[in-house]
Amino acid sequence: MTQTSEVEALKKHLEKNPTVMLESLPEAGSLSMAERIECLPVSLWERIDGKHYLEVLEEIATWGKVTLIVHTPDMVLEFSGPFPPGKLGHGYYNLGGSTGLHGHLRPENCGAVYLIKRPFMGKASASVQFMNLAGETLFKVYLGRDESREIFPHQIDAFDALGRKYARGTP
Repeated sequence: MTQTSEVEALKKHLEKNPTVMLESLPEAGSLSMAERIECLPVSLWERIDGKHYLEVLEEIATWGKVTLIVHTPDMVLEFSGPFPPGKLGHGYYNLGGSTGLHGHLRPENCGAVYLIKRPFMGKASASVQFMNLAGETLFKVYLGRDESREIFPHQIDAFDALGRKYARGTP
């Protein structure tokens, strides 16, 4: 199957079932995660150029409780809590804090950031997904939820503001 036919087959599949886990699609074949996302109906996603990586992270650090997910073929690792602010140093964006989430990110390796809104497990879902230069997932940040499992309204507003600020004119 050619890449063009893989894209067309996946677009048709996702048009009918946009809630499936993109990581588990046999129809995707050799497509990168970024290419899979772009097969979703265009009303469900927006693309931000990776050059805005740090600005997006700084915005997310103001949102409060979110869920960070790292999904590899071997695991799905989740952290719920505030995304820490960071600062540049020694070639990394260093996430602050001595407890909770912390680490060191390479900003120049981010090729794109996707804002995705789609249903998942019967609920509204919104995530900011960071892709490397090869179009594979670095990590995902899902908007937080209250006790009723509803997305925090202020986070939806902030998420939408990211799209207005950085993603207009794309895909």
